[in-house]
Amino acid sequence: MSAINYFQKALKGIHQDFLEAVKDLTDEQLHFRPLGKCNHIAFSLWHLARTEDMVINFLVQKKNPVWNAEGWDKKLRMDPRAQGTGMSEQEAAAVKINNLQEFLGYVQNTFKTTESWLETVKDEDLDQVNDLPVLGKRSLYEVIGGTALIHAAEHLGEIWLLKGLQSLKGCPM
Repeated sequence: MSAINYFQKALKGIHQDFLEAVKDLTDEQLHFRPLGKCNHIAFSLWHLARTEDMVINFLVQKKNPVWNAEGWDKKLRMDPRAQGTGMSEQEAAAVKINNLQEFLGYVQNTFKTTESWLETVKDEDLDQVNDLPVLGKRSLYEVIGGTALIHAAEHLGEIWLLKGLQSLKGCPM
């Protein structure tokens, strides 16, 4: 299996895991914060999708992020540039997803754009180094493997843990 085939399968799989992990959550479960201290599932889901959207669409491809193109900043009454990094605990707690099924449209569109872009990337492109705002010089290996795949795995783990703390099924294994 080539590296790009691995990345395609791994990201598609983790995208499916995200959608499966949150699809049936109630508003209360989505915004649960144990001891009122950590980020809730809604924040982790939003932050993961928003970061992937910013990095892959805006920074790498120089395209308008799905977030802005579809007006999600307006729908959620949020800063059009926000993506979660550097937010205070109070700002993160204030992130609200009032209609999960509608919001999953944004998440799915972001995932689809990443997966479509990955179909155009070849193994020989992975060594290409880009000087990306905020991230600095990164190869596509680092962007896809680190910023997209590892970042997603970290937040998926958070979601599974937060589900478990609510006596819901976390990791499906």
